[in-house]
Amino acid sequence: MDYDDLDKLLDEVEKKFGRDVSVACSSRESEKCSNDKNEQRKHSAAKPEQPISVSEDIDALLEELLEDDYSNSPQPKTEPFPKGPKTEKLLWSHSGGRKCCPVFIGGSSVTNGVGTATSKRSCDQLRCTSCDFQVLMFDDSEWDVSCDYLFLRYKDLHVFQLENPTRVIEWTSEKTVCVAGYSSPRNEILELRLPLKLFADENKGLCAERDFKVVHGGFTEGPVRHLRHVPGSRCAVTNDGRSSDLQVWDLGGDDSDVIRRAGSVEGRSVSDTGSRIAARLSAPPQVLHGARSSDVQLTQLTSGQTLCKLGNFYIYVESKQLDLVFNPLVLPTDTDSAELLSSLQFVSDSVFLASCCNGCIYVADTRTSAAPQRSTPPPRSGDSVCWWSDASIASQLSSTRIVRLSSSGDMVVTDLRNLGGIVSQAQLDVQTHPCQLEDVSVSWSPVLDGCIAVSGFDGVVQIYNTRLWRTELQDAQPLFQHCGHMVLSEQTAGSAPIVVTSHLWHPERPRMLLSAASDGSVHVWDWVEPETTGDL
Repeated sequence: MDYDDLDKLLDEVEKKFGRDVSVACSSRESEKCSNDKNEQRKHSAAKPEQPISVSEDIDALLEELLEDDYSNSPQPKTEPFPKGPKTEKLLWSHSGGRKCCPVFIGGSSVTNGVGTATSKRSCDQLRCTSCDFQVLMFDDSEWDVSCDYLFLRYKDLHVFQLENPTRVIEWTSEKTVCVAGYSSPRNEILELRLPLKLFADENKGLCAERDFKVVHGGFTEGPVRHLRHVPGSRCAVTNDGRSSDLQVWDLGGDDSDVIRRAGSVEGRSVSDTGSRIAARLSAPPQVLHGARSSDVQLTQLTSGQTLCKLGNFYIYVESKQLDLVFNPLVLPTDTDSAELLSSLQFVSDSVFLASCCNGCIYVADTRTSAAPQRSTPPPRSGDSVCWWSDASIASQLSSTRIVRLSSSGDMVVTDLRNLGGIVSQAQLDVQTHPCQLEDVSVSWSPVLDGCIAVSGFDGVVQIYNTRLWRTELQDAQPLFQHCGHMVLSEQTAGSAPIVVTSHLWHPERPRMLLSAASDGSVHVWDWVEPETTGDL
């Protein structure tokens, strides 16, 4: 390349990248600039042993342009730049608003700055295309082996910090949940609105609402171990875990942001583990509650009247005046053993399940006086201290599946029509240890067929795909793991390990869940399915 071609190339670079305040020659100095270039040519021609590199000249010119821009820009009041290689990275990072073309990404050994076709520098002004936040970079660092690249596996992840940890998360609408503390004599009960950015299907980066918002709140005189929202109402029912009595709460409305105590329901027995609660859509509102299999009852909240019991059903007949006439009838059942309950759940408008800690399940129908159906524990329950259960949501009762999880990590899936049989089973990859009744949660996804979420063994929420299991026992690996509570926790040396205390699927969005942990953190996350698993 001759000198005339080089001049043309440098002129093009000056026109494209140069600024009048830095290196552009004015009309009055054009002759001086030309003479300076001729002097440089003569000086270079006198030294043939040093060949000219076009790319080096361009890089030198660009560096001079950027240094001039930086020297003319206002300086922040900070410490002087350190000497050495990092000074060059800082100079290049202040590029006067220029854009890389093309964009290069590199590690700590690559110089940061404006990248061009001839100057391949790593861009340090990257921003997220979804939220428009700046991408952070940490020199001479790498991902921890336990991190599993947390933020690369989520469509959305938002965090909220409670004053006290919670064991309960309950939907009150499509975008709001109710939580309450359990670790203090006086605890908050809050209704939180999820970040609206979660529900923006398009242009999420333009959505300003990126945080949880407290829409209603109040205080409880004691812990809250169990909570259920009554569908179709602004009412919630709680239990303190120390008795079988229930507390009824008014969640407030548009005219008030205060959650107030509205009443109570007396339990049938003395219990030091608390009552399990289930609710269904009904008018007037009703709740199913009990601590043991012998004291489960269905109660009308407005009147406090007992509609039925698991062992003694009250048959009611509708008269012409639409008044309810109650006729008590004692039925022979197997509930005299007073087995401790792990959960209560409606699987239809009239059929409910009473799951026991020993693995037994009672199936009862509030429309009939027939004795409840009782299933035996799974066959491998000898080594297990406690079992937790959940029923899938199905359009037809005959399609309902029951999952039972033991404290030793055994999981058994059965059909509601044949609770003694086994559809599939697996040994989960969990950290088994002595667990309390309130520690572990297992739940079916309401949208993803065959997917189950498990939490409470440690600081992780695991997702399993039961469609891959067989009737023979096998080891199962999770489809996805949410480790965010451990990774984002500000734990200090000697503190107790983080444990997930609760989780909850979104009723309509297939991969969106909420989870809470023992450090008071609440996460809402929409996970990305691993590519190797196929579509669900």
